Amino acid sequence: MNDQLLEISLPNGLSVRFVDHTRQYYGDYYLVKLEIICEAPIASEYFGEQADFEEAQRMLGSTVVYRKEVEQMGVPSTEIERVRERLVENFREHSLPYFERDEFPSKLVLGEFDKLRKKLGRFSA
Repeated sequence: MNDQLLEISLPNGLSVRFVDHTRQYYGDYYLVKLEIICEAPIASEYFGEQADFEEAQRMLGSTVVYRKEVEQMGVPSTEIERVRERLVENFREHSLPYFERDEFPSKLVLGEFDKLRKKLGRFSA
């Protein structure tokens, strides 16, 4: 499908999008798959040093993107909508409170920056 199903605006200025990638895989059975996407801009106030901010921009670009797929296989066509709603509700209940926190954008950016620096550090002499 690849259709945007839902977008939730968060109090910290970010938004979470749900993209539907549901597809038929056998007879009347479907793979219900939702991609959850949240983009956080790389802002200078997340960094203690201007040099770190500039390095993060060089390495990551202007935003960091969180992506996660949630899915359920073997869903009859009559149950697709109910399963989509349950997958979204599960995210709302268990993950959305974390995404809504004021510090989430900086933690996402700094976490991705740190991961990339460590990964690249293994390859430098």
